[in-house]
Amino acid sequence: MVMSEQEKGSMRTTVIIRVVACVIILLLGFGGFSFLKSRKKAPAQAPLVERPLKVEAVSVSRKDVPVLIEAHGELRSIRMVEIAAEVAGSVVEIHPRLKTGAVIQKGELLFAIDDRDYATEYESNKTRLAILERDKEITAKELNRVRTLFEKNKVGTRAGVEKAEQAANNTADRLAQVKQAMIRARIKLERCRVYAPFTCRITLKKIEKGQYVSPGKIVLGLADDSILELEVPLDSGDAFQWLQFSRNMMEGPVTEAWFAELKPVQVEVIWTENSENRAVAVVNRVSAYDEKTRTVRVVLQIDSRQFMKEKHPMPLVAGMFCRVLIPGRTMKGVVELPRWAVSFENSVYVVRGDRLETVPVEVARVQENRAYISSGLEEGDMVITTRLVNPLERSLVEVVDENSTFEGEKE
Repeated sequence: MVMSEQEKGSMRTTVIIRVVACVIILLLGFGGFSFLKSRKKAPAQAPLVERPLKVEAVSVSRKDVPVLIEAHGELRSIRMVEIAAEVAGSVVEIHPRLKTGAVIQKGELLFAIDDRDYATEYESNKTRLAILERDKEITAKELNRVRTLFEKNKVGTRAGVEKAEQAANNTADRLAQVKQAMIRARIKLERCRVYAPFTCRITLKKIEKGQYVSPGKIVLGLADDSILELEVPLDSGDAFQWLQFSRNMMEGPVTEAWFAELKPVQVEVIWTENSENRAVAVVNRVSAYDEKTRTVRVVLQIDSRQFMKEKHPMPLVAGMFCRVLIPGRTMKGVVELPRWAVSFENSVYVVRGDRLETVPVEVARVQENRAYISSGLEEGDMVITTRLVNPLERSLVEVVDENSTFEGEKE
């Protein structure tokens, strides 16, 4: 259908009116926004204030600190002896308390073997010895008589003298053999009764009354608990730097290719299972160097008589795993700080002019919960002891708790 000119003009007028109305609305909106904006006031600007980190700190002071070398080891008896039967025979007697764990005093009979055969052999040789001693006297007299007759009176022959001398020699030889047999029989007889060589604890028992034993068979195990030993491994660097030797390792000629003698310093030994169970040991020697672990094995000795004085019902015994703190040399002029105040990169945070600074230090030693600084800090420096995680360098700090020295970890 074709529109007339009148209809087309009416449509154009309508479109123009709508466009003008939209423009007017936009202009009114923009004007209202501008008016409201002009009426708005800017907010007041708050001043920027730097908030300080509240920290605890200690003042640096130097002192001498004795080193304590911590180590662990297992106690053992100083002597472990295996007893074997030295003669064959039936066991006719054993100690009434011959049981594993029992303590038997030195000189008490452990067990006895039937000695009748050896006693008979001994008595037989003893009788033969008496006869041969008489034969020796007779042959000696005969030899002297024949020799005198031949040499002074020219009676007899040289062969007769030699024959008499041969008879005397044979008698002397048989006499010597019987004496040796008699000694062997007496030794066998003595070996039938076995006594405790020292006050011992039975660690192994493989013998019963009536049992037949053969020479060389292990029947008993004995332990000497009078002196206990504790062998502890120490880092070789720690050992060289801090152990106390009887003489300076760097002075004088070394006559033997081994460690110098250790000073016999006293050490407290503590059972790891019960800290109340403890004893005093003495540093004795260096027993070995382990090339695989680069450790030095130091032996401590414990005199068990101290337990008898204290009448301790459960003293330290062989097999217990124990902890020791060995007194070493003294660190000279070090700064004592809590371990957590020193980073893994060996640096500390100090307060200088109310600002935090990171200072590298040299750690002489870490001992329990303490670190000892040998260099990097000046007398009077304030070292931050509060645990901080990656603080900004030159941050403002406020010391809320200042201690003159570090006295240990706070709960």
